[in-house]
Amino acid sequence: MSTGKLPDYRLKQKILYVEKTPATTLIHYGDLFLEAGALSDALEFYARAGHQAGLKKIKEIASENGDTFLFHGAAKAQGIELRLADWEEIARRAVELKKFSFAKKALEKTNNTELLNALVTKIKSEELKQSA
Repeated sequence: MSTGKLPDYRLKQKILYVEKTPATTLIHYGDLFLEAGALSDALEFYARAGHQAGLKKIKEIASENGDTFLFHGAAKAQGIELRLADWEEIARRAVELKKFSFAKKALEKTNNTELLNALVTKIKSEELKQSA
């Protein structure tokens, strides 16, 4: 098995869930997927290996990219309970990047109807701009 090539879906499942793959190999594949920009796959490998540094890196990238789902997945894999401020921050970043569905999902976690209503208004405004 080549260690420099990304595995296809079937091989990935075998490495992650069938074989008793050593953590060092899982981390190696996580690094390969990270370098290839396949962050969800990297997250899977890092989580399976319990690789905290890799999970932290994924969480940081997700935060920078306003990716609510990846951010939540990385935090969960780290055993971190996200605070309301974390959700509001990732929502703010997602709005900056015009990733409104991510922002909406994050704000739904806060139960902050004021911020959620402001976001809905902003989304409608952006839609009007695009249709004009």
